Amino acid sequence: MLYCEVILPLSVKGTFTYSIPKELESFVQVGSRVEVQFGRRKLYTALVKSLHNKKPLAYQAKEIIDIVDQFPIVYPTQLAFWQWMANYYCCFEGEVMSVALPAFFRQDSETLYVKNPDSTIDIIELPDNEYLVASALERQASITLSDIQIILQGKTVQKTIKSLIEKQVLLLQEFLEEKYKPKLVSFVRLHPQYAHDKATIPLLLKKLEKKPKQTDMLLAYLNISSDAEWISRSQLLKSSNISGSVLRTMMNNEIFQLEDREVSRVEDENIIASQSTLNEVQQIAFHQIKNYWKDLNVVLLRGVTASGKTHIYVELIREALAEGKQILYLVPEITLTTQLVKRLEKMLGKIGVYHSRFNPAERVETWLKVVQQEYNVIVGARSSIFLPFSNLGLIIIDEEHDASYKQSDPAPRYQARDSAIWLAHHTGAKVLLGSATPSVESWANAKSGKFGLVELENRFGEMSLPQLYFINMSKARKEKHVTGMVSDELQIQLNKVLSQNKQAIIFQNRRGYSPYISCRDCSWIPYCQHCDVALTFHKYSQHLKCHYCGYTMMIPKECPSCQSTIIEMKGAGTERIEDDLQALFPSSRTLRLDYDTAKTKYAHEKIIEQFEQDEADILIGTQMVTKGLDFKNVQLVGVLNADSLLYYPDFRALERAYQLLSQVSGRSGRSEEKGKVVIQISDPNHPIVGYISNQNIENFYKKELGERMKFRYPPFVRLIQISVKDTVERVAQEAAEFFSYQIKNKIEGEVLGPTIPTLSRIQGKYIREILIKIERNVELVANAKSSIGEVRQLLYQYDRFKKTKIVIDVDP
Repeated sequence: MLYCEVILPLSVKGTFTYSIPKELESFVQVGSRVEVQFGRRKLYTALVKSLHNKKPLAYQAKEIIDIVDQFPIVYPTQLAFWQWMANYYCCFEGEVMSVALPAFFRQDSETLYVKNPDSTIDIIELPDNEYLVASALERQASITLSDIQIILQGKTVQKTIKSLIEKQVLLLQEFLEEKYKPKLVSFVRLHPQYAHDKATIPLLLKKLEKKPKQTDMLLAYLNISSDAEWISRSQLLKSSNISGSVLRTMMNNEIFQLEDREVSRVEDENIIASQSTLNEVQQIAFHQIKNYWKDLNVVLLRGVTASGKTHIYVELIREALAEGKQILYLVPEITLTTQLVKRLEKMLGKIGVYHSRFNPAERVETWLKVVQQEYNVIVGARSSIFLPFSNLGLIIIDEEHDASYKQSDPAPRYQARDSAIWLAHHTGAKVLLGSATPSVESWANAKSGKFGLVELENRFGEMSLPQLYFINMSKARKEKHVTGMVSDELQIQLNKVLSQNKQAIIFQNRRGYSPYISCRDCSWIPYCQHCDVALTFHKYSQHLKCHYCGYTMMIPKECPSCQSTIIEMKGAGTERIEDDLQALFPSSRTLRLDYDTAKTKYAHEKIIEQFEQDEADILIGTQMVTKGLDFKNVQLVGVLNADSLLYYPDFRALERAYQLLSQVSGRSGRSEEKGKVVIQISDPNHPIVGYISNQNIENFYKKELGERMKFRYPPFVRLIQISVKDTVERVAQEAAEFFSYQIKNKIEGEVLGPTIPTLSRIQGKYIREILIKIERNVELVANAKSSIGEVRQLLYQYDRFKKTKIVIDVDP
């Protein structure tokens, strides 16, 4: 008897053993999905991890119900990667599976199906099993996978469902457009009686002399397709500017022929790559990287902003492609992919793109193109490390320092940079980390010789680094040289830039109109009902909103505490800055790039494109505007409130402030003209001012590493943070104290807490935190992780802690 170990997309420990019916034994493959029953009634699509002949001794293995895939959708490399990630980040393989696979690959008993309203099939003509399901949908709006199992009395359901979907009788409920089926487009060509004999076309035109619209339609077709080939129906209608009814008439009269064809959802134009050459400095860096790779797997390329790192990436990608390898190009933000993809396609030709803004159908399509090696270069955000590469040769991690590479929720809470390095090591691929401001950990690894280190100290070509101005905002406010949040000096620089028809970027690290509102008389501030945070006012919706749980409320007409009607706006977000700048520079055109304006799939792309094409003079934004964007006409960058970056309760606060200010400064002067950067700060004597002004990266990292060694922080120790969450504050505190006490007795390390974090309640749950510091010893770290799992299991044995949530974050 053949058995398989399967992974279920659930937060449960380990894999599960199922037997394989004789008739399916030759079809089940590792890495493919099978339909299984889990529990009494639940059905899931599980992934086969391994095949074996060992019969379980403790229980009777259930049979798999059916095979879902005809070929593997992941390879053994990905399965090993999932297992490593589950072990390293203290989570379950099922949780990794849930994050790794596109949603369509993870159907279960609760998946809803509905009748396709456009179906033209008479259900009486369907086979018995299909008829039973279809007739059930005549009586009710939707049914679940479990319902279908009951209807078919436990028989195989996946084949029935698949057949009904293919016949377009059944649809998945999950946003009907988000089901995956091939995208069909209607194509048109001349009917064969005319297509195969061009001599008949003049006769056809004469025949249509008294039918001007049909004549115009035919001429439009011939203009597009002189060889009588297939063209899209939409292209023909748009070109001829004639309605579809005319086309239908011509098809009925056997002048045109219509056919639906499967096309890619992912843009797939025939893009021709252009050649580019490296300058002398880039050539040296290129060869240094190649030499390091002879002995090391990872190289750090530190190049100042606009030093031409991307051109070096492209040459390395070309070499890998010539060797028949696949390449993964990681970027930290979805907003970066738009501009980057256009630049890369000019140099490399067609590449694949993968990120969370794609709908499920598009993600499935890209996934399958990687399986079939139709895409050999993928540009993507952190989730693209899960794609099923079979021949990975190179991973480029651009802006490797960026915090966006770390996933916070849900589990696995992985660091994509570190995970990619593990993946590369186990596939024989090479890794290139790129940044103008590397993470402290990567810098330490490079200086210790664990990574190779290549540096580009100057900007590409004749470009020079921007001129920096630090504005003392404490002094400016006392002397009343500030309007709103904009200092007089920044206004002067903006005037100069705008008068020269140049562009400016203004960075404010808060979205919304006002971070909070307050009663002038009693200082009352409205807080979220579910989180310990003040509500942010958003002008576009005229609502107060919590950025942690989404709770909203209207602005009260009077203070609920003292009944005063004077409610004041406090502070400024990007919305308010946009209003202020429009008032100061009424003739200028502004755009805003933040989470609120870039919510939809193509919104960020449109904003970047508009600014790139000089359709706006000033771009106002949050961190989205600081990362890797390349605008040739930007001559000024303004940072409105540098203080908000410096005084944050996190051991990485100074590092991230240094990186963010350096990165946003790098958006200025990316052409022949020298750019300017105006940074508004309350304390111009802060050490970070000197580090950024003097471009003294060595001193900054030396100082930062000294501090971290002294106070025992990474890269000198490993950190694991435990967050204990419960809807009852007393229970959260008791659970955290229990966890802390138990873990102190089990591990060799420093256990701090439990403490109450700055945000002590989020989404209705009270939070307590425990921080564990462990020496960088593989055995000690492994023991600590094992002990954490044991204590979590022990905690859940107590009834009062059954609903308590334990969140484990490795390398927070």
